[in-house]
Amino acid sequence: MVVALAFGDGEYLSPEAVCESDIAIAESRYLRPVVGDKLWQALLEGKYPTLVEEYVAPALAMAVRTLIQPALNVRTGQCGLSIASTYRSDSATRSATESLLRSLVKRRKALFKRLSDHLKTNAAEYVEYDVSRDALQRCSIYGGIVQIH
Repeated sequence: MVVALAFGDGEYLSPEAVCESDIAIAESRYLRPVVGDKLWQALLEGKYPTLVEEYVAPALAMAVRTLIQPALNVRTGQCGLSIASTYRSDSATRSATESLLRSLVKRRKALFKRLSDHLKTNAAEYVEYDVSRDALQRCSIYGGIVQIH
């Protein structure tokens, strides 16, 4: 499901390229600070399938992609690390990979903000949600400046 949600049309990636540990890391690092432990546990138990389908899954999938994308940009084989390049293409390759990652991170942030805003607006529907435990409702980073609300 991560591959279908996080990679667009024409971007092929084998589902086996995403490990369970990648998903667990993304849940811990990005999802739990937004939904909190109680709602996270409720989601694991199968509650709120519409919330998962419309908000949680897209955000979590993009978080997984931003975690694994740097590793996807290079290839590891029996001879070690190899990077696809041609004569004088290093700077173009670096620029393209950095631009892609910035774009993916912006998408991840937007999807998690969308999830957080939905939860805050509809808190009465999600009894396990505690807005005071939602990191995105308490903290923002703008231009490198951390603002705590």
